[in-house]
Amino acid sequence: MNQYRFIFGALLFALVGCGESRTTAGAEGTVGPQGAPGPQGSVGPQGPQGPQGPQGPPGSDAPHGPGYVNARSAPYNAAGDGTTDDTAAIQQALDDVGAAGGGVVFLPTGNYNVATHLSIPALTALVGVFRAPQAGFRTAPTSPYGTTLFASEGAGDTGGTAFITLAGIGATLEGVTVYYPNQTETNPPVAYPWTVRGAGPDNVTIQNVTLLNPFNAVDFGTNTSGRHLIRGLYGQPLNQGVYVDKCYDVGRLLDIHFWIFWSNNDNILDYQMSNAMAFVFQRTDWEVVQDIFTWGYHVGMHFSASANGPMNGQLSNINHDNADVGIDIYDTQTNTVFVSNLNIANAGKGANRIAIWNHSSGSSAHFNIRGAGFWGTLNRIVLWEKGGLLSLSDSRALAWNASAPAIEILKGRAMIHDNFFQDAIGTAIHVGPLADRVMLTGNQLTGNAVKIENALTLNANNQP
Repeated sequence: MNQYRFIFGALLFALVGCGESRTTAGAEGTVGPQGAPGPQGSVGPQGPQGPQGPQGPPGSDAPHGPGYVNARSAPYNAAGDGTTDDTAAIQQALDDVGAAGGGVVFLPTGNYNVATHLSIPALTALVGVFRAPQAGFRTAPTSPYGTTLFASEGAGDTGGTAFITLAGIGATLEGVTVYYPNQTETNPPVAYPWTVRGAGPDNVTIQNVTLLNPFNAVDFGTNTSGRHLIRGLYGQPLNQGVYVDKCYDVGRLLDIHFWIFWSNNDNILDYQMSNAMAFVFQRTDWEVVQDIFTWGYHVGMHFSASANGPMNGQLSNINHDNADVGIDIYDTQTNTVFVSNLNIANAGKGANRIAIWNHSSGSSAHFNIRGAGFWGTLNRIVLWEKGGLLSLSDSRALAWNASAPAIEILKGRAMIHDNFFQDAIGTAIHVGPLADRVMLTGNQLTGNAVKIENALTLNANNQP
C-alpha cells in the first residue's frame, strides 16, 4: 500500500515541478470584440468636362472600322422609305468616305428615292445588300426590296447627267437594283440619260447589280474606260445595254443577262426588236466578254469603228435569243474578234433575222467563230457583204429560209469548214463573184447545195 503512495507522489512531483522557486505561466487573454466602422466620407464635387477630342475618320466608330459608313446612320440619316429624297444624304456619305481615302458606303435594305444623281469618288464603293443580281419586279414595290434606288431625273433627255457616275479610279457600284418608277410601257418608252457612266478613270466596276428598266444602261464609251469590269449585271435595257469605246487596256464584261425582267408588254417588245442594241463595241483592245445572254433585241452585239478605231477581243459563251441581228458587223481590228460557244436564234420577230451580218457600208471585219449553233426562224446564218476574213467552224446551221443561202460570202475572204447543215433545206453556201480566196472544206451538207461563182474558191472534202 505504501509503495503505491510513493509512486503516485513521484508522478505528481514530475508533473507539478520540483522546486518552490519555479513559477507557472498565466492563462492567455481572449481577443476583444471588433469595433464598429466609422461613418463613410461624402463625395467631392464633379470637376469640369474636358475639351472634346478631334473627330475620327468616317466610320471609325462602326464595327467594320475606318472606311465604312452606313448611310442610314447619323450624321447622314438616309430614310430609305421610297419617298424622302435621299440624294444629299447618300452623296455626303460618298464624299466623306472618298475624302478620307476611300472605302464603303453601305445602303441597308430600303427603297432609296434619288431625285437627281450620284457621283462615286475614287477608291469608293456604293454597296447594297445583294450578293447576286436579282430578278427584279414588274410593278413598283410597296415594301423594301433589298437595296433599290429609284431614279427619275432627266425624263426625255438622253444627254443629261447619268444617274450614277463612276467618277474616280476604283469607283464601284455593287449589290443594288436601280428602278425607274416613271417609265411607261409605250412605244417608244420614256428616254432617260445613261444609268451608269464611267467619267474617265480606269478600273471602275459594276458588280452584282440589276438595272431593271433603264433606257440606256452602261456607258463605258463616252470617256476612257481602261480595265473596266462588269461582273454580274441583269436587267432589261430598253434602248441600249452596254457601250464600250476608248478602252486601251483590257476591259472585262462577265455574266450579263438582258431579258424581260421588267415588262413583256407588246409595246416594249416591239420597240426593242426594232431599235434596241444590247452591246455596242467600238475601240477596245483585247476586250474579254464572257457568259452573255440577251433576249428580244434588234441587235445582240454591234461592232463598228469610232474616231478612235474598232475592237479586237475574245468572246465566249455568247447567246442571243430571239434576235433580229445577232452579230452586226461594220468594222473590227485586223487582230480579230475570237468567238467560241455562240448561239443565235430567232422566234419569228424582226425585219432581218440574220445571225451574222457584215455590212457593205462597213470597212473591214475579222471574225473567228468556233462552236456555234443557229436555229429558229432565221432567214440567213451569215451575210458577208464587205472585206475582211471570216472563219466559221465546228458549228450547226439548223434553220434558215429556203429561198436564200444559209451562208453567203459576197466579198472578202472566208474559211468555212467542219460545219453541219440541217438536211435538205436548200442552199448551204453561196460564194459570189467578188469574193476573194474562200475555202469550203469538211462540211456535212446533207442534201444542201453549194453555189460557187469565184475561181479562187477551194471546195474540197465536203460530204454531199
